[in-house]
Amino acid sequence: MKIKDIVIVVIICICMLGIYFLDLKPNTKDNVNNIYNVYLNGKIIGKINDKQALYTLIDEKQSLIKEKFNVKNVYPPKSLQIVENYSYDNQINSIDEVYNVIEKEQDFTIPGYEVTFSLDGKEKFKVNLLDKNILDDAIKAFIYAFIDEEDFNDYMAGTVEPLEDAKINYSNLDILENITIREKYISVNDKIYENSEELAQSLLFGFDYKESNYTVKEGDTIESISENTEPPLNVQEFLVANPKFTSKDSLLTVGDTVNITLINPQISLSYTINEMKEVEEQFDKKVVRDNTKPSDFYEITTLGVTGLSIQKSRYNVVNGEPNSQVDIYERTEIRKKVDQVTTRGAKSVSYGNLTFDGSGTGWSWPTGVPYMITSEFAPRWGKYHNGMDISGTGFGSNIYAAGDGVVVAVNTGCPDKGYYGNKCGNTWGNYAIINHGDNIYTLYAHMRQNIEVKVGQTVSKKQVIGHMGSSGSSTGTHLHFGLSIGMPLQGGTFKNPRELFK
Repeated sequence: MKIKDIVIVVIICICMLGIYFLDLKPNTKDNVNNIYNVYLNGKIIGKINDKQALYTLIDEKQSLIKEKFNVKNVYPPKSLQIVENYSYDNQINSIDEVYNVIEKEQDFTIPGYEVTFSLDGKEKFKVNLLDKNILDDAIKAFIYAFIDEEDFNDYMAGTVEPLEDAKINYSNLDILENITIREKYISVNDKIYENSEELAQSLLFGFDYKESNYTVKEGDTIESISENTEPPLNVQEFLVANPKFTSKDSLLTVGDTVNITLINPQISLSYTINEMKEVEEQFDKKVVRDNTKPSDFYEITTLGVTGLSIQKSRYNVVNGEPNSQVDIYERTEIRKKVDQVTTRGAKSVSYGNLTFDGSGTGWSWPTGVPYMITSEFAPRWGKYHNGMDISGTGFGSNIYAAGDGVVVAVNTGCPDKGYYGNKCGNTWGNYAIINHGDNIYTLYAHMRQNIEVKVGQTVSKKQVIGHMGSSGSSTGTHLHFGLSIGMPLQGGTFKNPRELFK
């Protein structure tokens, strides 16, 4: 046999053997199993042969969740993966076995929305909602805590009344945070807001707040309740927490329950208040001596009259708290002030519960005009504001000594403009303190660095001691004017500066 024929025979034999062995291999279609590998967090937890049966069991087992959140379907955890596979392995887990592992290891989910609040490019917090309309209604409720609903609707409709008619209106209204919303499957064990009222309360008071209530008693007023809470509230904060009351003069009913929780807004509602109102200008108190009178002689010989003007001003507000800086852009004088003159026969001078031994010149307002009080001696943001903020005269305007005395402290080490929370100068920024005798001190804070007096210097009432700035912890140009019995920060007690001008 030729070599060529031998090769052909060998090839034919090999082919026949291949066909034989192929006939011996099991039929793939009849023996390979179509299964699903179930993974949780990338780790296989079982093998099943019916993917839909697992989804159905998950949905049926979560009837309580459906009822709680009023949803039609409950879905597997976000990390659950079911991957189709083919295998000769007959080791298949039951649907119940796999479900029990999932329930133990991971949370089930429901469809909803994740809302992210960011400020200046930084994420502040996230909330989960069942319905994205909850967000719109909650934001509106938050706004209504600070702005009357009718005024807000007028603003949105572009039908704001002219200032001459309304006396107050709003502009530049905005939520400062950037708000994004996206659909997602939410873990049923995460906090999920189901209604706008609950979300609005969290945005206004904080996410972990506990409501504090007070039962109105005989003789209570909004002011008295606010001042006696712990931490103390100012009237505006009380009105925000209790929107059914419109002013500090609203009537209370004995036995009613009011909310005395300190607000802690989680978002920032910024707006400009445009205001036209009558503003009083405080008169100065002057004392003249009559040595022919006995030492206990006291007589007001010229009655003091406050000045009165109509001022148009604008100032920015965030969550009901005015910015320290006010722009008074129009002023019409209605009545000129008349300084009060008192004739005394003694050198000891007394006003209300304050007594000092001075030159007999009384007290004078520490700024020029026009001015506006942006914050009184009252609770603010959960603690007491120990002074009176005066604004409106402008950056660099004069600040005057309120009375005769000796300068006992000066700080000039802070930049002219600070920011809220700045600790420079004990948060007062650049300041001066004057001792007026009889343990009475006045404080002038947030000034510019170019203070014009030095420690140990004797000053006279209405002498320029510095210039208005915004140093230290400040939200704008203003003077923080304080009155202390005893040296401030050395055992002194702050009092309401208005007592000087009674």
